[in-house]
Amino acid sequence: MSGSATREAPDTTGLDFGNYQTEPRVVGNAKSMTQARAWEAQRLADHVAVPFEVDPAYVRDARFDSFVPSTQIVLNRKGLGGLIVNDTFDEVAEDLVAGWLNSWATEPDAENKSRKLHLSVLMFPDAKTAESVAPILEHDDFTFNTENVKVPITKYPKTFAHWRPSVSSIGSWTVHDRYIIFMKIDDETRAPDLASLTGQVERALEVQIPLLDKFQPTPSDKLEHVPLDPTGLMGRTLPSDPGAPVRAQPDGFATGRGALSLFQSPSPKVLEDFSKYGVDLIAFGDSVVFRSTSAAGAKAMFQADTTTDDPSVKAVKTPDNLPVPVKCFADTYTDGNGQEKVVDHLCYLQVDRYSVQVRNKNLQDLHQKVTAQYILLAAR
Repeated sequence: MSGSATREAPDTTGLDFGNYQTEPRVVGNAKSMTQARAWEAQRLADHVAVPFEVDPAYVRDARFDSFVPSTQIVLNRKGLGGLIVNDTFDEVAEDLVAGWLNSWATEPDAENKSRKLHLSVLMFPDAKTAESVAPILEHDDFTFNTENVKVPITKYPKTFAHWRPSVSSIGSWTVHDRYIIFMKIDDETRAPDLASLTGQVERALEVQIPLLDKFQPTPSDKLEHVPLDPTGLMGRTLPSDPGAPVRAQPDGFATGRGALSLFQSPSPKVLEDFSKYGVDLIAFGDSVVFRSTSAAGAKAMFQADTTTDDPSVKAVKTPDNLPVPVKCFADTYTDGNGQEKVVDHLCYLQVDRYSVQVRNKNLQDLHQKVTAQYILLAAR
């Protein structure tokens, strides 16, 4: 018999989804160049090295430090926060298409000192532009402090770097094709050691450059009105409330590294689990939907996510009448009076190839969200 199988529409009788959307939506194309560039930055994120891939000693996501922007999307100088001090960035890098920033730190030592690696990839329209911009950006740092000294990175001659001999820190700008790889390494754990700092730059570039060779930028003439949801999964993911967004960056999707920004405490295990469970796409809005290559992979991920021995994580009531696996938990703490308080609620859901996480402090509202998300995924 010719044709293809179709899924029967889910029976919503007896399901409480409140006012949440249950019909898949068409996300459409970018409405502006700014929106398109942010979308491209999120795509680029999957190809920007996470510092723990360079050195496993980097165990703490430092994006919430005071001088590091939490959004991680770089569209102008603000995207790099206090990591750069010159005020000419937007003029020099006016042709910047998109960028992404990862910032991680080691565990503080007994003196509360740590080592930090800030790594950002900035993408330009072509290699010629990147080659002209990088040395100017690096040189502008000299106008801030005359004690800066140029440093050669011999393994990567297209790197422009400098340090101050009295400070255990190094800044570098490396050209690779249309990309500029910006790094700032601060090592409070040891006295200034140029060989150590340049070695760290080289090790990071050894990891970063091959990742960029696998990235396929959106053609310039296609970017401004690019389709924001090429797979359709965002249209079946609960969108964030524009008035109370879930996170600093806009709703979107990722295939790997870019999804680490969704986790409060990301770690190498997150990427290992993506591989283990065959996760090939993650869409995020008011919920986070992980698509696996098989239903078995999604089931295994759901079971792992809902298995915990943390006494502060308590099982709570799940939504009524859902015909698929779902579990909900309360994240709790005990206050100074010995009273148990709830920080947040989190529900996990599995629908065929999809494993879902939905979070909300109000449990009834969370149940409605989970029910709506089930209908969205079961509708196809």
